Parts: sequence; structure tokens; C-alpha cells
Amino acid sequence: MLSTCAVTEPPGRDVQMRFLLRFSNNSKHTPRDARALGSLSYQAVKALHGDVGNVRVSGAAVELDLLLASRDNLEAATRVLEHKLGPLLTVKELDIPATQMETADAIRRGVELFNDERYWESHEALEIAWRKESGQEKEILQGIILLAAALVHLQKNEVDVALSVMRRAQDKLAKAGGECFGIGIGTLRDEVSRMLTAGRPDLLKLEIKR
Repeated sequence: MLSTCAVTEPPGRDVQMRFLLRFSNNSKHTPRDARALGSLSYQAVKALHGDVGNVRVSGAAVELDLLLASRDNLEAATRVLEHKLGPLLTVKELDIPATQMETADAIRRGVELFNDERYWESHEALEIAWRKESGQEKEILQGIILLAAALVHLQKNEVDVALSVMRRAQDKLAKAGGECFGIGIGTLRDEVSRMLTAGRPDLLKLEIKR
């Protein structure tokens, strides 16, 4: 599915722990700022033997992977990053086993995260449900997971990659209609088709049928 982070470690750096940090996007950064924000963030944490990867920008947040040699430096790194980026919203330790959930709970959580533009985390939650499903339901979930992956790339300003992954998602959703898991699949498929035709991907929300 979606790879998390490929990091080439400089000689002598012993990076052992990864954290997903989200900061309030008060400065109204856009995905075009992702590379510059990554450089700014790295400069902020390098004295703490830290590194930064996978900077993603949504309307509400700037999120990044923080790599540290020790948890002892997490608080200090968070403080300096808040100074550069904005108030801290959430911290999540990566590289630990995902919390196991029932299928319905995993889908509910995945949809909540997707609609909060937390596409990387949504992918992770929905994959728990995907592993347990079969048939058309599994295909639909894979299509939504691929959409989340496409939008992760969009948040990194990787537009061509986002369009490519979105086309794969469209293939998975092509035979679906109506609703599934309470999600308006037909509406979602039509919105994806519109974006692909225009060649302009944009952030999406999942329509929930009540």
C-alpha cells in the first residue's frame, strides 16, 4: 500500500524513533510550501540529533515525520518546531503495532480521519478493515485507501503522482455505486472522475449517508 518514509541516515546518526507530529497551519501554508517547510524543520531539530521526513500540508495542519535518536529529545524538538510552524495539534509514535479494531470501528475512524484531511492516518485505519474484507467490499476499501494515498502525495505537492494513484483508485471504484459502509460511493467516484478529466486533483471528503 502506502510507504511511510524512506530515510537515508547520515553517517554517525543513530535514528531509532519516529513520531508523526501535526501543527496548526495558522500561516496558511499550501502543499507548494512542503519542501521549504521540511528544510526549515530539519534546521530546527538537527542540533537535537533529529531529522524530518514526509512533510504534508493541509488546510488545517502541517504534519511531518520527526525522527529522533531518543524520546528524551521529543519535548525539546516539539518546542522548537512549534516556534517555526505553529501550535502542536497531535503527536503519534510510529513504528509500533497499529491498534486493532473491529471492522466497523476501523472504517468509522478511517472516514473521520479522511474528512479531517489526515489522509496518512486514514490509510492506516482503513487498511485494518481492508485486511478483513473480501469481494466487492474489499475492492471498494482498496479504492478509498488508494484515494487517501493519492491525497498524501497531493499534500506533498506531488501532483503527477497523486493523479496516477487516483487513476488506480478510480479503477477499484468503477463498478461500485450507491453506498457502501455508509459512504456515498457513486458520488465519490463521480468526483474523482471529474478531477481526473480536469487533471487537477484536490482534497476530498467522503460523503456519509445517514
